[in-house]
Amino acid sequence: MLKEGEMGSCFRIKRQGKDEGPLLKNGSMLLEKLIASSDGKCNPICTFSAEELSEATKGYDVGQEISRYVHFVLYKGFLRGRELSVKRYGSYNKCLETAITDIVISSQMSVHKNVLKLIGCCLETQNPVLVYEYGGEKNLQRLMFDVSDGQLEPLTWKSRIKIAMDIANAVAYLHTALSRPVINRGLSLISIVIDTNYVAKLADFSLSVAIPKGKSHAVEDAISGVVGYIAPEVLECKINEKADVYSFGILLLELLTRRKSGDHSVEEAPFRAFVSNYVESNRLTEIVDQSILSERSNGNELVSLAKIALCCTQENPENRPMITDVAKQLRQLNKDCKLC
Repeated sequence: MLKEGEMGSCFRIKRQGKDEGPLLKNGSMLLEKLIASSDGKCNPICTFSAEELSEATKGYDVGQEISRYVHFVLYKGFLRGRELSVKRYGSYNKCLETAITDIVISSQMSVHKNVLKLIGCCLETQNPVLVYEYGGEKNLQRLMFDVSDGQLEPLTWKSRIKIAMDIANAVAYLHTALSRPVINRGLSLISIVIDTNYVAKLADFSLSVAIPKGKSHAVEDAISGVVGYIAPEVLECKINEKADVYSFGILLLELLTRRKSGDHSVEEAPFRAFVSNYVESNRLTEIVDQSILSERSNGNELVSLAKIALCCTQENPENRPMITDVAKQLRQLNKDCKLC
């Protein structure tokens, strides 16, 4: 086990004559980032061989897929007597830095109950492979949109509020509990897995960026994010925590309406404006996911969630709330749901 400050003990690997190129390059880069981001302290990280992770996922079989993102695939695996989740990045060079970033932030966030816990990684491959606790084989997008195949039941209203509250708490921890505020930049339905107890877990930090000490914004960076969730100011390449608040607000609108934000790019109004028009005209129930309407005795809670989401997605980031305030509102809404 890793003791505080013993960075080298994270990576005791039996090389057995294998090509050490990727191993040394990836290990060196990872150590440098861990030290810089956590003042020399990190959670214990186990190491796995490329062979055993391939075997655990049946050769990264498509039938083992949990989530498929632009730059990685999350697989279900079985190894050393337990179920696991295995994240494999693409082979192109740009994935190396995102994979390392994912390991660095995940290792610091794994203490949170609503984050998929990082167990270890494999550094033998061209880009590191990440190994997590098993968080279920369904991501939030599948639970929301793949109910037509008859194998999945629609998410209940109470489940959606609980999921929203859980993820808000995880993002609030990311913004406030680490040595420097970190912006996730990758929030979406795909980046959230739901376990068998319907506990939501944030499962991706690959696009994350920390705000430098003494600064109010992240350093200028290339435009990065998930299409449909990107805050307007991201296009100016200078962002703070409010960019995550915007992405989270879009996620709330999707939970409420069961409509994909990207589907509104060619409609008469963008996704936020589309929902706002129905809220202002007291016709929100016309666009809310019909499967949750039968659970409600009135529409007050639906409107409350819509207003939280619309507040989060205001164009001016200064007008958006902090995610900690959003989490408090969602906790209250969750309590109200339990009283129904």
